[in-house]
Amino acid sequence: MSDERLVSIVVFDGMKLLDLAGPAEVFAEANRFGANYRLVVASVDGHDVATSIGSPFSVAETVNSIESPDTVLVTGGDVLIGRPLDPALVDALAQIHPRCRRIASICTGAFLLAQAGVLDHRRATTHWRHTGLLQRAFPNISVDPDAIFVRDANVFTSAGVSAGIDLALALVEDDYGSDVVREVARSLVVYLKRAGGQSHSRCSWSRHRPRVPHSVRRPMR
Repeated sequence: MSDERLVSIVVFDGMKLLDLAGPAEVFAEANRFGANYRLVVASVDGHDVATSIGSPFSVAETVNSIESPDTVLVTGGDVLIGRPLDPALVDALAQIHPRCRRIASICTGAFLLAQAGVLDHRRATTHWRHTGLLQRAFPNISVDPDAIFVRDANVFTSAGVSAGIDLALALVEDDYGSDVVREVARSLVVYLKRAGGQSHSRCSWSRHRPRVPHSVRRPMR
């Protein structure tokens, strides 16, 4: 078996649960097919966090207690939009970036990486709803509003929520090749590479929006 690859998943109060669970399941499933990932969930102070659905989530480490993680994966959440970011968490990410082989964000986690300076003069993406805000707030970043995920050297950013699964699959493929990632995608019943970008998905949602029967739209008496 290959050398262990430690993946530190960074969480905070209000983080989107699927941003954690989706990629974590990809890495865990990859271990069934010959990968050797060890997952650690970390917060800025090592305390447990409350997720987006209100449930608590147990945390094992602080962000900077892991000396040399292979991969740092920063979750997102609606709480990162329209309010000040935690300066301690931003500082922790700035410190850990040089010590890891690669760093990645899911959804609005890109705002944390941007504030930490990790995305300076790089290409990046985030949830389609917030790409414009990311570009305005950080004009030295080249924001791709349509990408499902973006790789710029050893820095990765993904679109919203479920796109974290696409990102994690790409990371597994980089580490262990196409045969392993194909088995992971088949096992989890997800697309290995989804067609189109964020705009394609939005068009699909609009085209296939179900028509609500008139009787349902009328208020009940």
